[in-house]
Amino acid sequence: MIKFYRHSDVDKEKWNRCIMRSLSPTFFADYDFLSVANPEWAALIEDDYVAVMPLPWRKKRGLKYIYNPFFYSRLGIFASEAITDAKTAQFVAAIPRSFISAEVNLNEVTPVATLEGKWNCQVSHRLSLNDTYDAISRHFSSNHRRNIKAARSCSQQLCADLAIGDIITLFRNNRGKDRHIRIKEADYANFERMCEFAAARGLLEVWGSRSADGTLLAGMVFLRDGNRLWFWFSGRDERYADRKAMFFLMDEYIRQHAETQYILDFNGSKNENVARFYSGFGGEKYTFPALSVILNPLLKPALKIYRKIK
Repeated sequence: MIKFYRHSDVDKEKWNRCIMRSLSPTFFADYDFLSVANPEWAALIEDDYVAVMPLPWRKKRGLKYIYNPFFYSRLGIFASEAITDAKTAQFVAAIPRSFISAEVNLNEVTPVATLEGKWNCQVSHRLSLNDTYDAISRHFSSNHRRNIKAARSCSQQLCADLAIGDIITLFRNNRGKDRHIRIKEADYANFERMCEFAAARGLLEVWGSRSADGTLLAGMVFLRDGNRLWFWFSGRDERYADRKAMFFLMDEYIRQHAETQYILDFNGSKNENVARFYSGFGGEKYTFPALSVILNPLLKPALKIYRKIK
């Protein structure tokens, strides 16, 4: 039987044990990390933690909806045995209809064949780092190799004395001004809290590039999640786009993490230019599902309001 739980009623030890023993363990589903990202999260739990599904949610103007927290990569259904299509359908059907909708990224092992019209396909790229840098870089696109060469000819250097807030400021003052990017003040603040939590557990890497005069050109944040390294967040100063600092940083990151068992996951993007940047490093393109469903037909008249305020 699948039951709905508020996070305060979830057994933390059993929950984390289920996540870590699952076929797709991830730090994003850790009890405490979920509580930082979304203090009001809820969950669906089958029997005695045989399978679980985190449900981050918000409420605005009386409407409750399940959503993917900003900067969150994957959630979904977690179990130690393979999830069937029927099981996925059972979990979705068990989401309380007090929620108007659910839009959340699912892990790659959550099957969605039975959810016709209730999910969409997301695209990302991943790069195995278990070879030498020379072998990995041979698969870089010719354009990327030119940009990396140009970046290394500029006067810039790697820096580690970088605060998360510095990279957030770079993003907000540049790409973050795009009207299509709807990240709010509270979301940025929450991201800083998530970074602090991950850093305290030794899971965060913050990389930056500065010019000779100390100007911050670009910054990147990486999250270690088992054998996966998420390219989690970045920002660059567009005034110095000719320095190609993002190419410099990513190339250096790959160079220093080559010959390890990690997989660098570029974390996907719907922006064509960003996706082209990812693919140019020679990674494998792959897809993962995202649940996207209106749960309560009686609340459909409120859908337009929901889409405006979410």
